[in-house]
Amino acid sequence: MATKFHNRVKLLSLVLGIALVGLSAYGAMPQKMTVAKKPQVAIGLAHKSATKDEIEGAVRQQLGARGVSASEQEVQAAARQALDLIGKAKDPEKGVIYVNTKKFTICASWGKDKDFCKSH
Repeated sequence: MATKFHNRVKLLSLVLGIALVGLSAYGAMPQKMTVAKKPQVAIGLAHKSATKDEIEGAVRQQLGARGVSASEQEVQAAARQALDLIGKAKDPEKGVIYVNTKKFTICASWGKDKDFCKSH
């Protein structure tokens, strides 16, 4: 009878050991697959009416400060897309938009929400 008990304890220990190894491997997996976060360009505008040159200048300045290189076409396309989204925004007094590109993300906020992008 003692051998039966010892065999059960051994089997239970083996099963728990395998389960713990499996769980630790599962917990370690997301750490290996983390993706580097793209730099975010934060633009705070006093009002909704901004020019493409203003946005392009802010994007270039912040990317340069972070050491991120982007072609002139990428900056212009992102600025154009940001202006389009700002123009389509429903509330003229405040708002926040995001533009994702391959190398960076633009966060533009205006009006009462002007400092939103800089604080997030």
